[in-house]
Amino acid sequence: MFVVVFVAQIFFWKATEKYRLVDEIVPPAPSNHLIKASSFGDNEFLFRTLALRLQNSGDIFAGFVSLDKYDYSRVYDWMSTLDKLNADSRLIPSLASYYYAQTQNKGDLKYVLQYLDEHSSRDIDKNWWWLFQATFIAKKDLNDLDKSLYFAQKLAQNNAKEAPIWTRQMPAFIGEKKGDSCMAFKVIKNLIDESESGKRQISVEEMNFMRHFINERLSKLKKQNFNPAECYSIKS
Repeated sequence: MFVVVFVAQIFFWKATEKYRLVDEIVPPAPSNHLIKASSFGDNEFLFRTLALRLQNSGDIFAGFVSLDKYDYSRVYDWMSTLDKLNADSRLIPSLASYYYAQTQNKGDLKYVLQYLDEHSSRDIDKNWWWLFQATFIAKKDLNDLDKSLYFAQKLAQNNAKEAPIWTRQMPAFIGEKKGDSCMAFKVIKNLIDESESGKRQISVEEMNFMRHFINERLSKLKKQNFNPAECYSIKS
């Protein structure tokens, strides 16, 4: 009996060795109807379950798949869907910024940035950190200063008490890289106006940093023979 079973096993293995189980790295995101049917009224539990599924995508049969092989349009769908279950959690924007942004295929980053933009725009004061991450990703990984400036300008709109002063200065940093002296000048002017009006409480450390920032940028502008009038010569 043992020999018969053993020989049958060999024949079965030979006949089926060419077949492989196909498992999608990132399956389609669940639909709203499926979410309602499977949550049983506990959206938070379902959020954690699905977030864990997204976090472990690519871990297939004790193997690992590089991020450039992921379908990032589906990753975006998953992140957007999970935000509908819990938009306050930091887990999904953290996955987007610190994990999925590490893809070797830079073209996929547009999905990461689109998600971070949509997630942060719901409440910039609360989600300013993720706008900073988007600014950094666009600048460092994509080398797209225009897109980075777009996020930097959104970031500068925050009025969060815990947000450091440099979040308001970010457009000047990016504008400087673009060679836009007017942008640096306008940011400097806005910072001075804010500090003088008392609109924002500024700590001693932030005040020192702001002074250093202003003095350094003004010094560079003087060396460039910069004329502030040029910034207002073109009417919008």
